[in-house]
Amino acid sequence: MANLDFFATRADHEALVRFLFGSTDVKVFESYSEFGRELREFRSFEELAAAFDVGEDPAGSGFAVLLQMWSPSVESGPRIERIALDPGKCDGHTLRYRIDGGGLIQLYFGGISGQAITKSHYGHFSEAGARKWGRSAGVDWAALKNLSNKIQHHIRNRLSVARVPGRPVLAEAYGYARAGYALKEAASSPIAYQLPDMG
Repeated sequence: MANLDFFATRADHEALVRFLFGSTDVKVFESYSEFGRELREFRSFEELAAAFDVGEDPAGSGFAVLLQMWSPSVESGPRIERIALDPGKCDGHTLRYRIDGGGLIQLYFGGISGQAITKSHYGHFSEAGARKWGRSAGVDWAALKNLSNKIQHHIRNRLSVARVPGRPVLAEAYGYARAGYALKEAASSPIAYQLPDMG
């Protein structure tokens, strides 16, 4: 797995999404559709922000917005899968949809939760990991590596202004942290990352 956790709030998420649309070929989808609805593709930051309160994480889980990115240079598709639901457990709904593929890239947004900022996450299968789960066929792994390196470089080296152990801190989130917001995996975590002394 390629994984990168980072701290970001709304302006940081917006900067990342605009980079994705302006400088890569990825298409951005919600991970799962709402019950009884088609899966949504977001073609701009404005569309995404109309669907979700980007930058806010009311539950404090780090999973406020769950996205999947598909690149036509990496994998054919996209493949949209229908999921049958038990109407007795889903308010009468019988279906929802998700996007599927071994070459998908996950992008999960955390954000502000009370006086904390929860982590955001970027990740995808490695070829070895996908093979282990029977998901490696049809993926151009060299293309995925090149695309992923480009995105991770942008997060780590262009959007990030500080680092805590293993995690870049993006510009707006850094400002909140300097103002006293805690950087946490989840809002309920007893552990908070400490900003480095920049002076």
